[in-house]
Amino acid sequence: MEALLRFLFIVVLIYYGFKLVIRYVAPWLLSQFMKKQQDKFNQMNGFANSDYSKKKEGEIHIKTKPSKEDKEGNDFGEYIDFEDVDDK
Repeated sequence: MEALLRFLFIVVLIYYGFKLVIRYVAPWLLSQFMKKQQDKFNQMNGFANSDYSKKKEGEIHIKTKPSKEDKEGNDFGEYIDFEDVDDK
């Protein structure tokens, strides 16, 4: 009878210990794993060296599109109007 109670006590301890580990340790391990994967991804894609990491807190930079006047001033080449020619 003593062996059965000892076995049940050990099973209950393992069960509650496993629940505590899953509840508190597993999320922490998962978050650490995700941070490492994010850092690895950023290094592989060059995001770590981008302008975002160089900016100071509170600094503002606005990117603007080039105006239409700048686009019209470029020489894109000569426009040629063509006609369809019948081969008959």
